[in-house]
Amino acid sequence: MIRRALIPFVCLALTACGPEGGSVNVSDATENEARMGSDGDSLVDNAIEDEAALADEEPPIDASMPPIDAGDPSDVAQRWANALEARDWETARLSWGESGMASGLDAEEFEIAFSKYRTINVTFGEPRREGAAGTLYYEVPVTMTGELENGDGYRMEGPLLLSRVNDVPGASTEERKWHIEMSDLRPRPVETESQ
Repeated sequence: MIRRALIPFVCLALTACGPEGGSVNVSDATENEARMGSDGDSLVDNAIEDEAALADEEPPIDASMPPIDAGDPSDVAQRWANALEARDWETARLSWGESGMASGLDAEEFEIAFSKYRTINVTFGEPRREGAAGTLYYEVPVTMTGELENGDGYRMEGPLLLSRVNDVPGASTEERKWHIEMSDLRPRPVETESQ
């Protein structure tokens, strides 16, 4: 199975409001990370385009593979959101593929990255489902708001992409279950109430 570069949720050039409303750069995006999702195309479109470039034909279905419960992508996304809101970093990280490693962070790094958020509220928009070359995709718009540990408000918006591999030869059980593949959440202006 060919591995594609994944965009970690917190490893994109995410910024948060710092003192005096300035921006604090949390991390730098790699060239591939900056390309994905930043050119106006959806993450699903980019993933399908990348997958199509790698495969000339639809991979065969392996009927001998034992059946699995792949789950539902909306349930996985909601489990991730609930875990973030509850500050259950381990469960949130395990919603990502490769037993959480697709987030780009180990367990300690994931906790450190999210510990700066005092409160997290996640809402979802209307999802989109697509499929190509043996993989199914589920993209959903996400809005994440709340308060940072320093008391400042924050707002981030962008797509969350989940995927699962069909029953194709060589696919692992984990790849055949819905999991978060990448995200492109970016800071947005925080709306403040007029006094």
